[in-house]
Amino acid sequence: MAAYLQVPESTMMQKSVQTGSYQASLVAEASLGTEDVRASVVKPTHVDEETWIACKTKAVFEEVVRVVHLIEDLCTDETCPCMCAGKDTKYSWADETNPKPVQMTAPEYMRVLVDWAHTKLYSQELIPVDGSPFPRHLRSNLSLILRRLFRVYAHVYRHHIQPIRDCGAEAHLNCSFKHFLYFVLTFGLVTRAEMAPLDALIKKMAGELLEKIEQH
Repeated sequence: MAAYLQVPESTMMQKSVQTGSYQASLVAEASLGTEDVRASVVKPTHVDEETWIACKTKAVFEEVVRVVHLIEDLCTDETCPCMCAGKDTKYSWADETNPKPVQMTAPEYMRVLVDWAHTKLYSQELIPVDGSPFPRHLRSNLSLILRRLFRVYAHVYRHHIQPIRDCGAEAHLNCSFKHFLYFVLTFGLVTRAEMAPLDALIKKMAGELLEKIEQH
């Protein structure tokens, strides 16, 4: 178990550099097609499902952190005074420390989300890396984290997609979201209803997978 879970620490507090090896990694990821993404979420036969889901959630989180860095010059307190996905969907923040939902600007919401998710995912209590058993609430906690990470994609696609296209980063964004999508749908971690703001895009990206899920 531990070997799969000891991934590098999050880059959440580092300034991403869009040049050199980092830029090369974006190009490499963007080249992944649907078959590659589908294969990347398939659980290896020698790994138990809990370990795999925990490992992939960490990987998905790291990709979302990179998306947040990608839009930091586009998404400001002035341009995005609330965290939303279109006119009809607004997100408030609440957690264990602050149970009463509060409105935040989109950048502030994403900063709080990244800090909160990082604390959860690198907590020995939730995801032990010393061989200890996983807690019974592992899946529900990971599902909550993933539902909130989706909101970053929802906001980006609904409010910042054109400048991302203009700077040539749309393929990277699509690849990251497709990876997220195939993972959460394959393992039933986020429902279609919870991803309603991007339903049309989801049908386009994962229509075949959705059909298979509906048939079972």
